[in-house]
Amino acid sequence: MSKCRYCDFNSYAWTGQELDRYVRALLREAELRAEALHPQTVFIGGGTPTFLPADLLAELLVELSRITGFRSTAHEVTIEANPESFDEPRAQAAAQGGVNRVSLGVQSLRPEVLRAYDRVHSGERALEALARARELFTRFSADLIFAFPGQDPASWEADLRAVLASKPGHVSCYELSYEPGTALTRLRNAGRWKAEDSDLCEELYLRTGKILAEHVYERYETSNFARPGERCLHNLAAWRNLHYVGVGAGAASWHGGARRKNIERPEAYQAAVESGIDPVGECERPDANTALFDHLMMGLRLVGEGVSRARVRAATGLDPVDHFANQWQAMREDGWVEWDAHYLRTTARGALLLDSVLTRLLPGEPV
Repeated sequence: MSKCRYCDFNSYAWTGQELDRYVRALLREAELRAEALHPQTVFIGGGTPTFLPADLLAELLVELSRITGFRSTAHEVTIEANPESFDEPRAQAAAQGGVNRVSLGVQSLRPEVLRAYDRVHSGERALEALARARELFTRFSADLIFAFPGQDPASWEADLRAVLASKPGHVSCYELSYEPGTALTRLRNAGRWKAEDSDLCEELYLRTGKILAEHVYERYETSNFARPGERCLHNLAAWRNLHYVGVGAGAASWHGGARRKNIERPEAYQAAVESGIDPVGECERPDANTALFDHLMMGLRLVGEGVSRARVRAATGLDPVDHFANQWQAMREDGWVEWDAHYLRTTARGALLLDSVLTRLLPGEPV
């Protein structure tokens, strides 16, 4: 098993580590931090949870339900999967364990692109996995990545239409990004990989939205599209900056006024839990200015909805429009943002320039 070149998530290649030991540690942490949590949504992700053998995946879901009670309370239970690990036994284990939504990491159907990303599945295997998801689950989503260097827009459109033929209720289309520390970024910095032209990236972004709209998918977040009733509830909660509890190596939480991130290395995480030590790696209680920026950074991704001014005031004591009055006024004159008494949002043009919008709002910048 390898790690994809573009990935900056806390994931590692499997080299024979004890998977059952990791699952035991995760469940032990859940008993300490999530007992009787009764969550409304559950998202089993980070790396590839369907890499677990089917019997171990089944045990994980049964025990998580026993600890948290999610099967009685959760409206949505999502599991991330890659096509090569989404075989019949694992898919059945997920369905029987209470999962009702699958997010499949398709990324591309082109062999040359998949090889460049270090993906180990084929386009045919991806389409088979989509068919299996459609057969066994009421809801499923497909992830795709565009702006591969030298990408022919026609080939991207063909991939997108082929995936849409599987009728997923939800599609995520991400522009290829170059995050610090990833293998892809190192290749680019060494001159061995050239990022795609920004004008073509914008063309692909806009064309993607148009094609999906033709198929009755609404862009509800910068990179996410859904048919009616198919928005990802778990991610919506995160973009609205609502509270969540994460367990596992590198898992993040936002709960009780604190942002927390667990120890990242699985071995160190396991050792801490097994020794009865809290596996927290980082923890902070953001001040009002930082919390305000967090709300804006997440909420402005929600196309059409934006950021609830009342929710931000309740959480931080600050009104986002009043606090950044000069910046908002300038950006409204530029046609980037708009607001009313209840919500603040980007325009269609501002959504394309979201990084520039957020740069003007960084904590510590003059207001």
